[in-house]
Amino acid sequence: MASLADCGDCLPLRRGLTHKVNFYILATEKGNLDSLLLFEQKGGKQMYGRLAARRNAIKDAKRNLPGRDDSNFSQFEQELMAMARSEARQVTAAYGPKLEVLNGKHKPLLKDHERISKDYDAHAAKINRSEPSVELSRGKYYALMSLFVLGEIPMNSLAFSVFGESEIFTWIMAVGVAVAIPWIAHAMGILFKRWSVPWWKNAMGVATLLVLTIGGLVAIGYVRVQYLGDLSEAGAVSSFGSSAFIGAAFVGLNLVILAAATLCSYFSHDSDPMLEHLHRRTNQLNKAMRTIEAKYNKILTKQQQKIHGIQQRGQEIIYYYRKINQRVRPDQEKPKSFEGEHKLGVEFEQEDERRKMETATMPVQAVTNQPIS
Repeated sequence: MASLADCGDCLPLRRGLTHKVNFYILATEKGNLDSLLLFEQKGGKQMYGRLAARRNAIKDAKRNLPGRDDSNFSQFEQELMAMARSEARQVTAAYGPKLEVLNGKHKPLLKDHERISKDYDAHAAKINRSEPSVELSRGKYYALMSLFVLGEIPMNSLAFSVFGESEIFTWIMAVGVAVAIPWIAHAMGILFKRWSVPWWKNAMGVATLLVLTIGGLVAIGYVRVQYLGDLSEAGAVSSFGSSAFIGAAFVGLNLVILAAATLCSYFSHDSDPMLEHLHRRTNQLNKAMRTIEAKYNKILTKQQQKIHGIQQRGQEIIYYYRKINQRVRPDQEKPKSFEGEHKLGVEFEQEDERRKMETATMPVQAVTNQPIS
């Protein structure tokens, strides 16, 4: 550890102030090393440290300052706390813009949440239930649908190779059909789940989708049969039963995927579309607000920790000043002002209260263990 005498860049101390040095070590009268607990301020000045506190304490004690019955703080203590307040204001000025940005993002989400919650309560009262009834979560539903699409691609690519197009166009057509089949199943599952009155309206929609889908699958199966027949005649592949049987097997596999995807869609949706929409939207808003609140509270905590650290270290310097002052005083009596405690100021407490993130006071309708997300 270097002493102050070893610090070439340091300017001479003047009433405990120094320049160009944020932190250094001094040897106390006992020879122990101790920190000056310096706080940097604008203009390069530093807040009083223990050395300045000791010097001022001895100086004031010889003059019996502060007076025994004087309730006012000494000039040294007032100047020290003024520097601490200035440092605390710099901290709030540094973190303030970040907090304002997050607060600006949070307010519109909160308004939307309140509006959606009112609609949610009204609709839930109308249908006599407040939670969607689904058996398959949204994440599992999307994962299964993706697997169905991946399973369809290789089967369809074989059929479209018969057109003799380039490989990239063959795969584009195969992917198109592979996506279309699960998408049709998605619509069919919703129609089955939300069967309306009169029944024939949904029945017509389901029948139309089934006819078109099965017709398309049969056509693709026919193309597969022709392609496999050509390959067999050319000797490119070994004969494997009848081409018609192979084509029927491909169609059957596609129908199994269609049925499975339809069941997934059925079990992942609620019979009431409005309730499902409000529930999902409430969850989305709630998640977004909690994310912003977590960031806001993290920044606010850092700000408060720094401000509290400034106050605590300032109090330590004041305690050290009072201890030395009372020890050196001729009467060694404790002045009345030493019974008082310093605070950074009410304005910082009010600032903390003002910057607390607004949160929704109404019960959140979303239930975390529900499958819908």
